[in-house]
Amino acid sequence: MLKGRIVSGKIVSILLAATMMAGCILTGCGSAESGSLEAIQIAGDKVEEPANAPAAGNGEEGPGGTSGEPAEVSVIIETFDNTFASFVMNAMKKYEEEHKDKIHITYLDSKQDANTQISQVENQILNGTQAIICLAVDAKQSEPIVRACKEAGVPLIAFNRIFENCDSFVGADGAVAGSLLARFTGEKTGGKGNVAIVNGIMGQENQFIRRDAIVETLGEMYPDMQVVIEGAGDWKRDKALQLVETWLQSGTDIDAILCLNDDMAMGTQLAVEQAGKSDDIIVCGVNGDPDGINAVRDGKIAATVFQNPDRQAEEALEAALQYIHGEKPESKIMIPFELVTADNVDDYVQYSQK
Repeated sequence: MLKGRIVSGKIVSILLAATMMAGCILTGCGSAESGSLEAIQIAGDKVEEPANAPAAGNGEEGPGGTSGEPAEVSVIIETFDNTFASFVMNAMKKYEEEHKDKIHITYLDSKQDANTQISQVENQILNGTQAIICLAVDAKQSEPIVRACKEAGVPLIAFNRIFENCDSFVGADGAVAGSLLARFTGEKTGGKGNVAIVNGIMGQENQFIRRDAIVETLGEMYPDMQVVIEGAGDWKRDKALQLVETWLQSGTDIDAILCLNDDMAMGTQLAVEQAGKSDDIIVCGVNGDPDGINAVRDGKIAATVFQNPDRQAEEALEAALQYIHGEKPESKIMIPFELVTADNVDDYVQYSQK
C-alpha cells in the first residue's frame, strides 16, 4: 500500500509540474513581483493573487482618467454663436492647456437644433466620453439626453441652462439677474416710468426666468413703473436693433429698455443713439460680456449683470473630473450674478480685454 501511495504521489507531482510548465509556455513566466506563478499559492481550489497585484479590470489611476490617460470630457453647446458660451469655452481651453495631464476636451456645436444635440450626445457616449457638459438647446427637450447618459453611466453636467435630472448644474440664477436689473432701473428712474423688455428666444428657460423676475420685481417694488412693450431679439444684436428701431419710430414712450443679454443691449443702444435718445432712455444688459463692460465704462449703457465665465468653466470641468474619479460634487453649483454700473465698472475692466 505504501508503495502505491508513493507512486501515486509521484504521478500527481509530475502532472502538477507539467501543468505549471505548460502555463509558463503559454503565458510566459515573470518574476514573483509581477504576479507570476511562483507568487501564487495553491490551496485546494482557491487561487489567491499576491497582495501587490492590481485588481482585475482596473489600471493604475492617473491624474485624469484611468491608466494615466487624460479624462475624456465632451462639451456640447447649443450654438457657438452664443457670445457668453464662447467666453466660457475660451476659459475651458485655457484650463485644458494648463492641465493636459488631467483632461482632454471635445467641443461640439449643436447649431440651435435639439435633435442634432441629442445625436451628438449619443455619439460621444459611443466614442467613449467619460463625462458630458451640456448647454442645452432647449431644456424642455433634454429628456433623451438625460436617458442616454443614465443608461450609459456617463455623468451629465448642465451648464448655464438647467434641466431636470442632470447630475449637476453649473451656472447662475437667472431670476437674480432680472431682479438686479429691475431694482437698478427703479432707482435710476425714481420708481416711475415706462419699461420695454428685449427678450431672447421665446420659450427658452433662461429667457422667461429673467423676464419674469423683471416683471415681478417691478410690480412688487415699483408699482408706478409699467412694462409697456416687449419683443423677441433672439439673443442677437442685429435683431434687437431692428426691433427697437420699430418701437422708437412708432412713437412709443419708453424710459428704460432692459435687454436679457449684452449682445441685444448693444443693438438696442445703437438704435437709441441713432434716434437721438441716448439721454432719455436707460439701456441695460446681462452677462458682463467685454462689449457690455466697455459700454458701461464708456457711458453707452447704464448697467450689465456679470456672470463669471471663468468660474463657470472651471467649476463645470472640476465637477466632471470629480464624477470621473468616483466623487460626487454638489447637485447645484451656483455662480452669483454681479451688477456692473459706472460706480464699479473699473473692477471688471479685466474681463473686457478677452
